[in-house]
Amino acid sequence: MKTLKLIPLLFLLMLVISCGGNEKQAEVPEQNKAELRKAAADFMSELKGILMNQVKTNGFASAVKVCSDTARVLTSNFGMQRGIFIKRVSFKNRNKNDYPDEFESKVIKQFEQMKEEGKLDKTTEYFEVVKEGEFKYLRYVKPIIVEAPCLNCHGSSDVIPKEVKEILSKKYPDDKATGYVVGDLRGAVSVKKLIK
Repeated sequence: MKTLKLIPLLFLLMLVISCGGNEKQAEVPEQNKAELRKAAADFMSELKGILMNQVKTNGFASAVKVCSDTARVLTSNFGMQRGIFIKRVSFKNRNKNDYPDEFESKVIKQFEQMKEEGKLDKTTEYFEVVKEGEFKYLRYVKPIIVEAPCLNCHGSSDVIPKEVKEILSKKYPDDKATGYVVGDLRGAVSVKKLIK
């Protein structure tokens, strides 16, 4: 008889454990998603515009210099203006500061798996509410997929122009960000916003 009384109690306990306290399952309002989605798109569009303008004006070698110097300032200013943390990350990073943190690593690995399964595309994105210390953040990660112009700085050795290779070897002696082809997963844009 005691066993029969325990079954509903055990069922209730299992229900609480499976549903309660999981921040990842927290419903994220569409307005918050849209804000971070737009921030990532605007950031990438602005950066791409600056780089393409440099390429048209002064060539790819100049774009490499702008990417290494201007991109840092742009990233910092962009985030401060919108009250977010934003960055580009990759396992094959060029700059040592662009290696993904634990959360970003987990998501990029999911993107890699999706790529292998043919499920990764321009609509792919990932949201999660996470607790870091005493703070709660909405995190958003969007894959960066290699396009043809990217190969001038991130392609194979026989594709990257000689003057670009020289700049890369001086600025980034430990560069891991080459050898890509169109359609590869380059890394991700990561956005983080403090929430209440």
